Amino acid sequence: MDVWRITVATLRRWYIFLPLLALTAGAVQVVGAGVAPEYEVAGTALITPGSAPAPVPNPYGGESQANAAVAIVLNSGEMRARAQAEGLLPTYEVANQSRSTIMNVTVRGGDAEQAVATAGYVFGLAVEELETRQSSAGIPPAAQYGLDVLAAPSLQAVVYDGKLQVQAVTGLLGASVALVVAVLFDDIVGIVRRRRARRRARAALPSVPTSEGLPDWPEDAEQAVKLRRDRDHAHA
Repeated sequence: MDVWRITVATLRRWYIFLPLLALTAGAVQVVGAGVAPEYEVAGTALITPGSAPAPVPNPYGGESQANAAVAIVLNSGEMRARAQAEGLLPTYEVANQSRSTIMNVTVRGGDAEQAVATAGYVFGLAVEELETRQSSAGIPPAAQYGLDVLAAPSLQAVVYDGKLQVQAVTGLLGASVALVVAVLFDDIVGIVRRRRARRRARAALPSVPTSEGLPDWPEDAEQAVKLRRDRDHAHA
């Protein structure tokens, strides 16, 4: 069935298509109301140099290299597992720009307070990573790179991406079902009508003639036939 026939069938069965479409719109609203929004939290920190010269080379190299290395460690599965074990969100993201000492942490979740707590916990993990690795290399605390929080984790936006996606899928499925039902109903009605038309056509055909209604055979004609048969037998 081509697009034109589908369109015509849908318009012809609008009284089926439109109510189903209205039900779909209602379902979209109900489903959307049941999807909770997500909260996006962000915070920014800066890798800072030590206040005293280091007696040995820093294992991170420069401050920007330290920033990149710490970001890699924080994004690892081990650190995410630690955050999850604390009842926080493992879906955070730590990002940094090339040759920059600025670190950005973003967290998205269904609970704003939990997302803020997660970002703060990630900054704590960054401080722990810096201290552990530099102390293991023999660098005194005064000479170690540190972390200075420039912008504390806070709510940045309320995101409805999941809600919109669910509503879009529900609307698409509902509209498709409404279209299919309308077209199928139109096909069924067409089949029934064609069958009825064929039955009427057969009923309208003339009937086979029978002997009923024909005039009776005259008696004298029957006698004449008998006499002729007798003569034929006699001559034979």
